[in-house]
Amino acid sequence: MPESGTRGRELVDSLTEPGDPPSLTALVVEAGRIVDRLDSLHAVLSGDTDTWVRLVEGRDGEITVRVDSALTEARQQATVLRQLLDAIAKRRTPGAEDDDDPLDDL
Repeated sequence: MPESGTRGRELVDSLTEPGDPPSLTALVVEAGRIVDRLDSLHAVLSGDTDTWVRLVEGRDGEITVRVDSALTEARQQATVLRQLLDAIAKRRTPGAEDDDDPLDDL
């Protein structure tokens, strides 16, 4: 997994099995990326990083304070991570089929 943080790499390593099909590997790698993204968002929200506020100068010279929506993004990323981990677990279950996958017919 390219440019991964420690926790993302650990998740990928723990979920990767020999002979995984590329589609499952893609889900696992994306789950690792989301864990790293969540770690970055956590740093912003806990005050470890000061990038949550920035000053932006408009074309007319007016300066605006822009507050990033880190909390909203963290919630969305956590939801996607749960969904990915569920999809990975379903694929790992012998004989389980994901009947609800809209990409099956493509």
